[in-house]
Amino acid sequence: MLSYGVTDIQTKPSLIKAMDIGEIVDKRKHKTLGYFISAKYESYILPVIERIDREEKLAKLKRLQEHQDLELAELGVDDGL
Repeated sequence: MLSYGVTDIQTKPSLIKAMDIGEIVDKRKHKTLGYFISAKYESYILPVIERIDREEKLAKLKRLQEHQDLELAELGVDDGL
C-alpha cells in the first residue's frame, strides 16, 4: 500500500484520481490520518466495515450493561448498610 502525505494531496488533487488504496499520513506529526479506498472497491469493503461497526457497537453496549449492573449491585449493598 502506498502512503500519501496531506500536503502532497493538497498540492496535487489529481493524485486522488490515480489512487486505488492508500494510506493518508501527516508527515509532520508522523501520524496516520486514515485510508483512502477507491469507489470501485466499495462493494468489497463496505460489508466488512459494516460488520466491524456492528461488532464495536455490540461491545460498547455489553460494557455499558456490565457497568450498569455493577452500579445496581453497589446501590443494593449501600441500601443494606
